[in-house]
Amino acid sequence: MSEADLALRGYRALSPLAHRILPVVAPWSAKLRAGLAGRRHLADRLDAAAARVRGGIWVHAASVGEYEQARPVIAALQARAGTRPLPVAVTHFSPSGYEYAARRPAGDYHDYLPFDEPAAMRRLVAAWRPRLLVFFKFDCWPNQILAAREAGVPVVLLAGTLQPGSARLWPGVRAFFRDLFDRFAQLGVCTAEDRERFVSGLGVHCPVTVTGDTRAEQVILRYEAAADGTVASRLRAWASTLLVLGSTWPRDERLWLPVLPELLAEFADLRVVLVPHEPLPARLSHLARDLDGRGIASIRLSQLLAGEEQGPEARCVLVDSVGVLAEIYRAGTLAYVGGSFTSGVHNTMEPAICGLPVLFGPVIQNAMEAAVLREQGGGFVVHQPAEAAARARALLGDRTNLARSGAAARQVVLAQRGATEKSLAVLEPYL
Repeated sequence: MSEADLALRGYRALSPLAHRILPVVAPWSAKLRAGLAGRRHLADRLDAAAARVRGGIWVHAASVGEYEQARPVIAALQARAGTRPLPVAVTHFSPSGYEYAARRPAGDYHDYLPFDEPAAMRRLVAAWRPRLLVFFKFDCWPNQILAAREAGVPVVLLAGTLQPGSARLWPGVRAFFRDLFDRFAQLGVCTAEDRERFVSGLGVHCPVTVTGDTRAEQVILRYEAAADGTVASRLRAWASTLLVLGSTWPRDERLWLPVLPELLAEFADLRVVLVPHEPLPARLSHLARDLDGRGIASIRLSQLLAGEEQGPEARCVLVDSVGVLAEIYRAGTLAYVGGSFTSGVHNTMEPAICGLPVLFGPVIQNAMEAAVLREQGGGFVVHQPAEAAARARALLGDRTNLARSGAAARQVVLAQRGATEKSLAVLEPYL
């Protein structure tokens, strides 16, 4: 018996036990508690949904990012010319992914994925009898895959990615993941570099095709379909040079606030837009006091839009609404994207499509596009305040360098055009 077979048998044997432990540790994790609560009576719900989705396409999109990659493909499946749409059932692993999709449903049915136990996955496959199982990005569960393959259901990965240094490439587990991915009918991956890592690094034998990142293509289409709105127009009138600090958490703010006074002093035309990830009143008040203590006058975005700017000239806008960040980037000169000191960087493609160089912290393993931005010279990792200031100074002080980096960032996103069409072509033989 091979090393991979032994590892897979061990996983299958231990997975039910591992999931029994989750309620014990749930009191220390709000996310885990939410996931367990969402899965109450899940098996009954999934069985009841069988009549609606049987014989259709089962899409697994673990969380928000994967679901954003899945949405254009689901829409393309439902719009296939000359065919009656197959039902599409979408499962999600994380509470954030499920709740996000519940507000923006794309499939015929959305629910949580059961925990990856052999019996639960066999029951679900038997109830739904899907024609095809499609994963997005890399959240692929062994028992789910095996249950599908045992039932003769083809399994496909789309918008797949395998980062350099991924744990899946480590010697001790490489054979396990190679065996797992070799059970797929086909892998569609984001970049040629991803294909090389799957084929040469992991050693898979199943077909691997570069299909692109469908989420990036959606960013392109949304950008091209929109024009400057009120927010972008007002910010353009307010500032000729704009540093956008987007989706920030406290750790991101500790990176930038200490160096903003020196940057604002050095660049007289520079203004800052600070967009907290959670713009709660108490948080905005705290930021305003912090800025004031550093000699930086601030104003709320709502006040700026209402023409209420008074007193000392504001050098910083605090954004007190949600859903406007993509439009803010359209007025920007340089962007920093937050989240990259905690669980992972937020959306770097929105500033990139606007032609902005993109700065971020070190935690980017969750975002293939951030790594590509760094490789192509459109994105930069910063760790400390002095490093952030130096990078901003180098870009803002050299407009040729700024334009070159912004063009490189934009090209990273534009290179994904056509990803949905390529992804659908991979699925066609199994429909």
